[in-house]
Order: sequence, then structure tokens, then C-alpha cells
Amino acid sequence: TVSMLLMFLRHSSTAFTLARAPVLNGHPLAPATRARHHAVVAREIAFVAQSEARCEPFAATRARPLGDWFAQEDALRILMSQAESCRRLDEDAPPGSETQRWEVVTPIEFPGMVARSVTPMDIRVDAAADRPTLSISSGASETQCSGGPGWAQALLSRIGEIATTVSSNTVDVQEDEGGGLTVVSRVKLTVKLSIPTLLLPPFVPAGPFERSGSESLQKLLDRDMGTVLGRFREGYLTWATGD
Repeated sequence: TVSMLLMFLRHSSTAFTLARAPVLNGHPLAPATRARHHAVVAREIAFVAQSEARCEPFAATRARPLGDWFAQEDALRILMSQAESCRRLDEDAPPGSETQRWEVVTPIEFPGMVARSVTPMDIRVDAAADRPTLSISSGASETQCSGGPGWAQALLSRIGEIATTVSSNTVDVQEDEGGGLTVVSRVKLTVKLSIPTLLLPPFVPAGPFERSGSESLQKLLDRDMGTVLGRFREGYLTWATGD
């Protein structure tokens, strides 16, 4: 998602470039000043990451099937709990609807400013009693900025114009060798960027930049999903034994 892209930019050498205004005779210039008489030439690069995570085995209860838990809003909120906030956009959808639309907000702090990625999420729920499945895909993100210089806010708010993100997360249930159930998440993420040659000149190889970006995205996926699935498991066990 764009939030992951912003996180990568914050920790990459590109972030250092984006965080500095161009200077002439000690005075900052707006980025548009540099490109007034020249067309912007861009290079295409891609970051790719994928991850599979699973929770500890557990036993489902007959009283409250696992499929019913997958359809609960509380369950979906847990899966999106790494965001700053989330809310359902289609609150008027009929109960038991197989498709839902949500919005998540993820903040990324830069020196002196905060960029928030606002991303719609399309969710399809297959609430089969024994083997439920969730399919989650992200839509086009919007970046909102607060604090910092105006030129930096304008630059970060337009990050979606140079980035194309394709992401999917399939969450399903498998049975382990001991007969226990485990929730498995498979995430695939591809971010394609059109980087102006001013930031990535032709003489700079794209390969190391793509590897670095892919590794950053991979670390984010590996860090987050195991923890989230652990909370998803505990949420089900608490819900299943509740009144």
C-alpha cells in the first residue's frame, strides 16, 4: 500500500532527497521552479514482497462456528489493527453481505510533519462453517499531510500519482497434523514507481534500489502479520466462549 511506500521512503536515501528543499543562494526554491522549462523524465521501478504467516493451532467450538467469526466486524478490525484507525464505508449493506468496503488510515512520521495514507479496502467474506476465507484487496490511496513546509506536503500528497500498488491478502483456515486449526494469511504486494530522473538519474542502477525497497516492504510484512494473526486467534477464542 501507499503507507508501506511512505514508510520505505522515510527510511531510504530517497527520503533524504524529498526532505530537503532545493536551495539557491541560501533560499529554498519550490520544486516546480526547477522543472519550469523541461519535461519531467521518469524511470519505472518495482518493489515486490510476499509473505505467509500463521497463528498457533487452536480448536474451534461447535456453539459458535469459526465461519461466523470471520464475518464479524470485530474480526476484521483486528486484521486492520496495525492502522491508526479503520471504519466501514458501507454501513448500509444488508446483514450477512459477502462483500464489505472499509477505509484504513496509516500515519507515517517525517521530520516536522506527518503523512497519513487513507486507503479503501475491499473485503470478500466466505463464511463457510469449517473453512472460512477472507479476501482483502486495497484500492487507490490518498495521502494527507500535516505540519512541515508546504512544498513537502504537496510532494508527499501527490505520491499516489507516481505509485501503482497491487495488493491482496487471503486469510483462510488449515488443519495441522494434530487435528488443530490454524489461521493462515498470504499477502502479495507489488509497488510500481515512476521516479523522476532528478531523484534517480540514469547512471544510477535501478537494481539495488529495487532490492532495497523490496526488502523494506518484506520486513514490514514479516513483522506485522504474525502478531495480527495471534490477536485474531485470541479474539475468536474470547468471542466463541462468550455469552
